[in-house]
Formats: sequence, structure tokens, C-alpha cells
Amino acid sequence: MPENLDSRDATHGEPKALEGQTRPDPDLEPTLTDREVPLASAQTPEAIHQWLDGEKVNEEQLRAADKAYSFWRRVEQETDRRSRMKTPSSLPGEIMKAIKKDE
Repeated sequence: MPENLDSRDATHGEPKALEGQTRPDPDLEPTLTDREVPLASAQTPEAIHQWLDGEKVNEEQLRAADKAYSFWRRVEQETDRRSRMKTPSSLPGEIMKAIKKDE
């Protein structure tokens, strides 16, 4: 006679406890939560914050924050480039053609 390999009891749908063991109560298990880990080395200079907010900032202060300034300039350039991108006019027609083929 084949052995029942299903660990669940057919009547309850719960896994069977091994001999001598009981299932732990889920209410007694500790709850895991996500927590924010601060990055101590990520200090953005105040001049960069002011510049990003659109306030006037001395060029000398921006040059002093060279790494952060060059990063945000690249972000600005990439954002401008992507905002000018246009969807090809033929694309909606190609999409509709593909949808009709699948039907």
C-alpha cells in the first residue's frame, strides 16, 4: 500500500505535527518590521538644497559642493532629455494591430 506523502491531514488541511512536537502559536512569535537605517555619510550641503529649491546661491558655494552639484546637474540633464522624448506616431497603430491579431 502506498504511503501518504501529503503532510496535511485530509480532514483539516493543516500540516500534521511530528510525533512529540506541537505547532508554535503564531500570536506568540515576534513580529518582524522594517526599519530605516540612516546613512551617516550622505550629507547634502545646504547650498545644494537651496539651489534645488530654486533659491539664488553663490556659484562659489555650489563649486564647493562639487560631487553633489555634478550629480544633480546630471539628474537635471537626464530629466530634460526624457521630457523631450516623443512616442512615434506609428506606435498606437502597431499596438492596435497586435491586439487584433491576438483576438
